[in-house]
Amino acid sequence: MKKVLLILVGLGIILASTLWLSLSNSDTGIDKNIKNKQTTAEQKESARLQHLVSHQQVQVKNVFSKQADSIVNSIIEEIDNTLNEDTPFTQSETAEQVLKASGKLRENLRGEVYLEIDNDHISSLKEGDKLELAVPFFDMYQDVVIESTQLDSRGNKIINASFSLNDDIYTTTITINDRAIYGHIETPQGIYSLAGNGQYAWMAEARDLVHGAVPDQIGGNPHDGSADPQPIIEPKPVVIIGK
Repeated sequence: MKKVLLILVGLGIILASTLWLSLSNSDTGIDKNIKNKQTTAEQKESARLQHLVSHQQVQVKNVFSKQADSIVNSIIEEIDNTLNEDTPFTQSETAEQVLKASGKLRENLRGEVYLEIDNDHISSLKEGDKLELAVPFFDMYQDVVIESTQLDSRGNKIINASFSLNDDIYTTTITINDRAIYGHIETPQGIYSLAGNGQYAWMAEARDLVHGAVPDQIGGNPHDGSADPQPIIEPKPVVIIGK
């Protein structure tokens, strides 16, 4: 009887141990499944967050890029407006084509630049106004002050302007109407001639218009020294032999 009880107790212990181990393994499996699920969820959440962050970064970059492009375009537009503001002379290929096709260009032109003219702006100038002479082709950047304007008998407007530099006065004279413009412009770099119709014109340095010609010694330009007093050379007496 005691042996039977011992056997039953032993079986009970074995069964209890087996059940405990089974439950323990089951709990471990459940824990692993839970952990795996948690890990998977965390990975998915991490991936989702990374996607969201990446998406937000792309959006921020796109917004920043658009804002940067907008700012750059605004700056460029502002620069263009500033450069074109009150600038009545603009280099133009169309001007060159039109004037060359007109058959009215001077034959001795060289080193010239072709310009589109803001006729309305120039014609509206009055005493005290400033005229911006900006012709990058000649490295010409100067403002001249309008000293006087007048209308001649033919209805042309004559504009007289000047600016001073280093105690020298440089003058500009422009004659303009709806169909033509003529100008004489003095600068520290040289003297320039301007001519054309009411919309297009050419400009060239005066010395390029007289290449090959013998300069006149009478008068001259006060800015290049040709108007300075010339030394007087007494003629040598002529000796007549045989008298």
